[in-house]
Amino acid sequence: MTKKLNLSDISYSFSKYMYIVSIVLVFLVFTIMSPQFLSLYSLQNLALETAPMLLMSCGISFVIFTGGIDLGTGSIASCTCVITGLYVSQVGNSIILLMLVVGCVMGVINGILVSKLKLPSFIVTLCTTNFWNFVALRLSPSGSQIIPLNKRSMVNWATKDVIGFPVIFWIALAITALLYFIQQYTVFGKTILSVGANTRATRMAGVDTDKAQIAAFVICDACCALAGAFYAYKLKSAVPTVGLDLNLLSIAAVALGGASMVGGRGSILHTLVGVITITAVTSGLEIIGCNALWKDIIIGMILILAVCLNSDSKGRDLIIK
Repeated sequence: MTKKLNLSDISYSFSKYMYIVSIVLVFLVFTIMSPQFLSLYSLQNLALETAPMLLMSCGISFVIFTGGIDLGTGSIASCTCVITGLYVSQVGNSIILLMLVVGCVMGVINGILVSKLKLPSFIVTLCTTNFWNFVALRLSPSGSQIIPLNKRSMVNWATKDVIGFPVIFWIALAITALLYFIQQYTVFGKTILSVGANTRATRMAGVDTDKAQIAAFVICDACCALAGAFYAYKLKSAVPTVGLDLNLLSIAAVALGGASMVGGRGSILHTLVGVITITAVTSGLEIIGCNALWKDIIIGMILILAVCLNSDSKGRDLIIK
């Protein structure tokens, strides 16, 4: 008997390769519209823009793999960007390690509220977002504050080119490789996907799902805190509003990478491709002189399309955990 073709199955099969198709189309379209899009200078700027976003997207990937969401990634980046920009001249480059600790603490708070108190991650992170935004604006009430010129030598190394690309890009790439190894080849990585696929069955199998969820938030918020520090190094200033649009972009990158927004499916490697695609879109729109309002609309449309293509066609629960 001939098996009847199912439209949803065809869509699912295509979605597995969407991240490849999307990046090829983006680079092709913008190269045709503006040949300078693939110039060395443009690619170096693309790498510089990609680095912090890559850290944020890889971090939030772990939470999304568990079936949760973190709406506070942008506010965490804003908070640590401000702290780094204000105090790097006093503390030095050890501020980066301090921001990692701060990010881990933020992750533990979110993780405990979600896993132990059984609160929806959507609500928890929406509330903590306001707190981190308050801290950022409280520390820098007058807006952006530049790092003193006589202290710039402490942060200039981050944007210097090594083998053609900035240092922070190579650091972000190294961290991405580490997270990919953890997700792909460790028991913890398999547990994260298992929790997203079926939390109850994973718990019944003897796995401590609470620890897995807490660890996912710790990784996410630590990566976002590091991204915020890198934004301060890149911009040479403390910017309390730097993360306003970053949450949407990081989620869009994960969705473009083929991750299921209800958890259980995804790859850090695919997220990397999604980040490059999203960053290429934003950079390309700026190169061709697109209005900033249209840029936000286009990113939103891309996110809707990515979620539609990656939506679960098997009838699982679609509520974010």
